[in-house]
Amino acid sequence: MNLYKFTIIILLVIQFNSSAQINPGAKQIALSHSSVALANDVFAIFNNPSGIAQQNWREIGIYYSPSPFGLSKLANGAAVYHEPTNIGSFSIAFTTYGFELYRESNFLLSYAYNLSNKFFFGVTAKYHNLKIEGYGTDDAVSFSISSLAYLTNNWRIGFMIDNVTRSSYGNEKDQIPVVIDLGTSYDLLETVSLNASLQKELDRNASIRFGIDYEIVRYINLRLGAMNEPSSFSAGVGINYSLFEINYAVFNHQDLGFTHQFEVIIQFGDDISRSRRIRNYLGIN
Repeated sequence: MNLYKFTIIILLVIQFNSSAQINPGAKQIALSHSSVALANDVFAIFNNPSGIAQQNWREIGIYYSPSPFGLSKLANGAAVYHEPTNIGSFSIAFTTYGFELYRESNFLLSYAYNLSNKFFFGVTAKYHNLKIEGYGTDDAVSFSISSLAYLTNNWRIGFMIDNVTRSSYGNEKDQIPVVIDLGTSYDLLETVSLNASLQKELDRNASIRFGIDYEIVRYINLRLGAMNEPSSFSAGVGINYSLFEINYAVFNHQDLGFTHQFEVIIQFGDDISRSRRIRNYLGIN
């Protein structure tokens, strides 16, 4: 393989077949990124940071996808930290994607605020770094805004605009996508969450996404999801015990096959389910 490493692995399989596809979070991927209105763990910094303010506890997350579509060149990982304070929730994250010929790295700093346990808003600053061998490096800074609202004790709506500033690399426009995500989440039971979202990236068709998260027994969650644009389905499992939450996800692309993701979350505090901790904090029966 040459031709400049097969044109840098076909430009990293056309940016991992959509920039939104590489957003970290095994649970989020298992739900086909339908969870903009669920947004209830530390990886929400990537799909709706306002939701992190539903948590009044510290959390650390590590994510890794070793060989997307069977290509180790597409390996990507992330590390996230959340710290709740009296003036709001602060989170930081780092992501990396690619290999020696093509590398994207991002650093995120996010702030989220809980307004009366019913409405949450967030803002995120993201520093982007892109390195392509033979072409050099470039940097950019973008911002996103997000919100989450409880319409009832069991029904939420969420919203996020990623790269609201329309930042880009160099003098070329739209090198960093603008993504608008609007969704809803409904707790059919305390142990069952139904999720749906509509995601629109400028200059691309809208993507409709669905997902279900089911705590089948204490300590074990099963997840399923499906989406179009690109057409794919997903599944995953979560194991929660004591301080640790271990999540696995797999999604299938109709042309490129399967991709596997893994994450570990350390959540400090009570040894009860995530949904119950949030309900206790927000005063929801």
